[in-house]
Amino acid sequence: MDDVWQAGDEELLLAVADVQERINRESASLVALVAEIATRGLAGDRGFRDTADLLRTVQNVSRATARARVDAARALSPLYLITGERVDAELPELAAAFAEGAVGAEHVRVVQRVLTMLPPHLHEHRPVLEADLVHHARTLDPDAVEKLGRRAIALLDPDGPRPREPKPSRNRLTLRPQGAGFEARGWFDTESAAMLRTALSPLTAPVPPDGPTGARDERSTAERSGDGLVELARRMLATGDLGVENGQPVTVTVTVPLDTLTTGTGAGLLGFGAGGLSAALAAGDALRLACDARVVPVVLGTAGEPLFVGREARLATRGQRRALAQRDGGCAHPGCEAPPQWCVAHHVRHWADGGTTDLDNLVLLCPHHHRMVHTGDWTIEIVGGFPLFHPPPWAPGGPRRNPLHRPDLVGHRHDHDDGRPPVALDAVVGAVPGPRVPGVTPCHQR
Repeated sequence: MDDVWQAGDEELLLAVADVQERINRESASLVALVAEIATRGLAGDRGFRDTADLLRTVQNVSRATARARVDAARALSPLYLITGERVDAELPELAAAFAEGAVGAEHVRVVQRVLTMLPPHLHEHRPVLEADLVHHARTLDPDAVEKLGRRAIALLDPDGPRPREPKPSRNRLTLRPQGAGFEARGWFDTESAAMLRTALSPLTAPVPPDGPTGARDERSTAERSGDGLVELARRMLATGDLGVENGQPVTVTVTVPLDTLTTGTGAGLLGFGAGGLSAALAAGDALRLACDARVVPVVLGTAGEPLFVGREARLATRGQRRALAQRDGGCAHPGCEAPPQWCVAHHVRHWADGGTTDLDNLVLLCPHHHRMVHTGDWTIEIVGGFPLFHPPPWAPGGPRRNPLHRPDLVGHRHDHDDGRPPVALDAVVGAVPGPRVPGVTPCHQR
């Protein structure tokens, strides 16, 4: 309303209510889109951790908002089986009211949160509780609906939570194939858990805010613990102190057909652990792991014969690593706050394509963004001595850099039209020499 100042009081209030109803309806349309994105697995195809991580880039929203939208899509969207059969949404009453625009996104989050509080032994009350909460959500604000739900559960379960079943006394940990990865489940006694948590503590702490924006580490506690456990294993493998297994040093091996290296299509095989465990890898992941300095690559010819068995080597000099840490400050991917010690030196031009191990062809990337770059959606070039990232077409904003590690370059006038840092810094960073490595070279050096 351009002439909002001319509206009467009642007209103004009706207009506000009408806008909210339109927002609710658009939110319902958004949930349907998010559900389809998740169903197609677009996040994994493009190297993102999950659908929420993808939404952060596509919509430029916080991780909390993105997660809430994914959770809503999971609970409010119907499923379609391979046979074409339609399965109703997990929360059908809430889905219907949301589609009508009668309740908003905040109501959805509140009803979901309340229903998760319902103890398992009261599960039979879940459909009725959902229907009642949705009924009242049509006229009550989300805060009131949450209070109502908590009080209803307190009356349904006056004795409180039931005592937990005793746990087994032996430590256990299992890794089971699940989708594109593995699901980990386990149990540890108190002493073992204390040792594990102590070892993980420095690796699972939130990344401290950096730069004037004070951006926080938005990973959940569980995500930080998962990343920390993998980092603990990676560092232990890097020490070489795990001894031998079946007469061979403990290593991770990726087997890649030559055609996969040259064409970027096909698949590889990742071997790990005792007993010859292995998992199939998509071409992009095989290429990424084949160039890992801590993973032994085995390249196969057309008849399956080994053509090349890579060696573990630290081909990047300390000077190059120091120069990259100074130039990039950490993971150079826009918005990432991973410090240099968590990163690998990635070849902008892949070694299989003739890329050299020089500063003007190296960039620091954390493991997550290293995987993302290998999907091919993002491209990198070194402009003026600094990495510039070109996003895929569906990510708004155009080419971008990561200023979070280099606040000293923010707030200063530059003489370059492309936003490059001052020439003086280019000269300092570029002054640290590094050898050119001919022949077969791993994609990055640790």
